[in-house]
Amino acid sequence: MDGDLGGVDITAAGAAVMAVGAILLVVGILRLRGRRRGGPSGAAAQAFYRTSTGKIVAMVIAVIYIVSPVDLIPDVFLPFGIVDDATALTWLLFALGQEYTRRSRSQRRAP
Repeated sequence: MDGDLGGVDITAAGAAVMAVGAILLVVGILRLRGRRRGGPSGAAAQAFYRTSTGKIVAMVIAVIYIVSPVDLIPDVFLPFGIVDDATALTWLLFALGQEYTRRSRSQRRAP
């Protein structure tokens, strides 16, 4: 798509918005790993749920893969080029939902 929006190139604006969104998503994913300082001890510490490092790394890689113009299957090979990005996005959304559910359950159990 060619053109500008208020004097700003649409392609550049789209790339900037996509980069900011990706950064915010990665920051949110990394916060899943957050550690409590002076947090609970004993049974309450066992109830606190923390996302594993491997899952955090996989989520960040998924975000980079989705945003990156470099794909295993280029998007020009329709529909397979789109399906690989959609699969990565679907897994990422599922993983984020799973982590949200686990975290909210562990917080309800903690005294």
